[in-house]
Amino acid sequence: MTTTDSPDPNEPDEEVTPQAEVAKLAGSYDAGDITVLEGLEAVRHRPGMYIGSTGVRGLHHLVWEIVDNSVDEALAGHNDEVRITIHPDNSVTVGDNGRGIPVAVMEGEGKSALEVVLTVLHAGGKFGDGGGYKVSGGLHGVGSSVVNALSESLKVEVRRDGHVWRQEYVRGAPQGPIQQGEPLAEGESTGTSITFLPDAEIFETTDYEWATLEQRLRETAFLTRGLRIKLADERESGKKVEFHYEGGIADFVSFLNDGKDPIQKKVVWFETQDEEAGGGVEVAMQWNSTYQESVFSFANNINTHEGGSHLSGFRSALTATVNKWAYDRGLLKRDKDSPLSGEDVREGLTAVISAKLTNPQFEGQTKTKLGNPGMQSFVQKVVNEKLAEFFEENPAEAGAVIRKAISAAQARSAARKARDLTRRKSALENSRLPGKLADCSVKDPSLSELFIVEGDSAGGSAKQGRDRNTQAILPLRGKILNVERARIDKVLQNNEVQALITAIGTGVRDEFDITAARYHKLILMTDADVDGAHIRTLVLTLIFREMQELIEAGYVYIAKPPLYKIKQGSHDRYIEKESELEEVLLSDKLEKFEIANGDGAAVKLTPAKWQKFGRLRKQHEGWGSALRGEHGSEVVQFLASTGLVHDGIVGTDNVLARLRSGVVEKETGIHVELLSTDDEHLRIRTTESKTNLRRTHDLRRGLFDSPEYTGFVKVHQQLVELLGQPPFTVALADRSQDADTFDELSRAVLSVAQKGVQLSRFKGLGEMNADQLGSTTMNPETRTLQQVSIEDAAAADRLFSMLMGEHVEFRRDFIEEHARQVVNLDV
Repeated sequence: MTTTDSPDPNEPDEEVTPQAEVAKLAGSYDAGDITVLEGLEAVRHRPGMYIGSTGVRGLHHLVWEIVDNSVDEALAGHNDEVRITIHPDNSVTVGDNGRGIPVAVMEGEGKSALEVVLTVLHAGGKFGDGGGYKVSGGLHGVGSSVVNALSESLKVEVRRDGHVWRQEYVRGAPQGPIQQGEPLAEGESTGTSITFLPDAEIFETTDYEWATLEQRLRETAFLTRGLRIKLADERESGKKVEFHYEGGIADFVSFLNDGKDPIQKKVVWFETQDEEAGGGVEVAMQWNSTYQESVFSFANNINTHEGGSHLSGFRSALTATVNKWAYDRGLLKRDKDSPLSGEDVREGLTAVISAKLTNPQFEGQTKTKLGNPGMQSFVQKVVNEKLAEFFEENPAEAGAVIRKAISAAQARSAARKARDLTRRKSALENSRLPGKLADCSVKDPSLSELFIVEGDSAGGSAKQGRDRNTQAILPLRGKILNVERARIDKVLQNNEVQALITAIGTGVRDEFDITAARYHKLILMTDADVDGAHIRTLVLTLIFREMQELIEAGYVYIAKPPLYKIKQGSHDRYIEKESELEEVLLSDKLEKFEIANGDGAAVKLTPAKWQKFGRLRKQHEGWGSALRGEHGSEVVQFLASTGLVHDGIVGTDNVLARLRSGVVEKETGIHVELLSTDDEHLRIRTTESKTNLRRTHDLRRGLFDSPEYTGFVKVHQQLVELLGQPPFTVALADRSQDADTFDELSRAVLSVAQKGVQLSRFKGLGEMNADQLGSTTMNPETRTLQQVSIEDAAAADRLFSMLMGEHVEFRRDFIEEHARQVVNLDV
């Protein structure tokens, strides 16, 4: 028996065909399924398409998009300074002295050019043959509009056409038309200033990393000779840096060679423009006594990691010129000596090639390989002429360079036998693989993993805990050779290095073949102590210097053991991140908390409210830190005790009116008295009612008009609207705790939530048995791996040279600079 639904009398009869029934079951796809996203909705819907990711990399990409616009103004000759400021709430301001984004109403758009640039994709001054930009890093016209779409708020201020113009946006939507403000003061420069707050609903984190910004902006300043770039971090008072290099990429080469011993005093530098070639090229180079090649290429300030026509032209010209000079001067015999190879010539070379093109053509998905065909012959011709001139004018330095190349060639010949032993073995030669390698059974490299572990003991646990089908284990006995301090012939004589290269299968240097990789995941799994970190660094140095393509292909990982172990009854759970620990402790408890605020009102927590509280609390901490740094540590305590922040009072006149009232604060019982005021300071006395304790405070008059104070009050008010005024009482079941501030409230909630839970800090792989190691650190379903990547090859090159090179003082300086960042120190 079958039943059917009764038809709706208001609907016409419709025959259901078998084809329609099949389509319904399979999931229909017709015109009604097409969705059109208007304006910037597409960006918010698929942010990864525009900025790469919603993680840390994508977050910083927002800054690069706005900064690149200011740099393009400098390349066009209209800007000499870029200012970047990170505010305590992780909003960022980028300002320049350029021409200013046009503000006039665009014909056919009905709105200002500024609004079009910030709200319409593929709109900008870098298209066509107009008077916008001849050379530009941004070519697609989506940068500013994408930043606007992915920001919780964005404020833009333009100085041009005799006035200051302002407009505000929320998540890409204008909050009103552009406003004409005050006229420009006499002598005031034109320019654009954009302040944006990344949207926490989009990004996994909104915390900017100083080191990432510093490295990229320093590189930008090197590549844009004469441009001054200022970076300030208001999250840490007084943290500022300025980059300005009149020497351009010549200074860049000197910077990269810092910590190395140059074998020539002068940096070779030259620059040539050629309209027929579609642009120009600038080259700087200097050889040093190391055994590593450090050559970096750029096109319109874009880092061309994969090289391209400009790099090919440079390399071929370099090899040809050095060989010609060596034969002409008798350092090589034409009838006896083979020519020097490109690898020999480039040993110890640090070089930067920067091409500037009116119409750059990039190849590949990543857009980091220059494809302009005319650039190769153009660069080759320029390098041949200019390098020959330098050698002619500096014969002693030319001789030192060629003698080093000859020495490298002799070492390469001596290394040939050792290198033959490390080549990838064919299926018939598998017996030649390292004896200590416990290989996996699967033959498909894309499915196999190699765990590089520390010592035979850890290797034994890893072998027992692994999946023998897909996971191979290679234990390293002791510490491998530091390849930063040894030439390749010495490197390949080291047994552990030989075993590692042979197991990987790709070979090294000019024989490297990534298609021969026997594993597509190389996982470094060492103990969480000093020795483990050292071994990991030595292996990474080997891979970076000799097999860098493995990192670029995404094959290299670091195993991340759990950070905490939670024991609830007989059940153990391992936690890898602090955020995950909080999530586990509060997962089923948030709505069970009983919280009372300072007014005695009950506060009900929900996941959404807790998430918003965490975001605001970070901003509150940031503005508080900025206040303490700028105005003294006692300021925040004074403001909280007098109730000025609680009541949201800003502006010096409003604060003075409140202080003159001399009220007693009911929450704190503190009497406030204004003793005196002048043009620079306010002198205030507070008296505690209970103890009659008196304190005198000297405050800068500008405090109450400062952005630090205004930002602190604004966020404080948002917290009050969310949870009410402090202090708080937090209770869960039979446990309670008091919290006098918003920061203490967060700690109190987590502390109360830990009742009945045994929480212990997990110290790493050395404490694990085979089962624990397998389930927490090796099992693909439960482990956490950190992929090794090279965001900035030049910065990575310098860091490896600093930490692994000959000069101890550079390592000491690095340790002193970063000592405060150490969280867990193994001694």
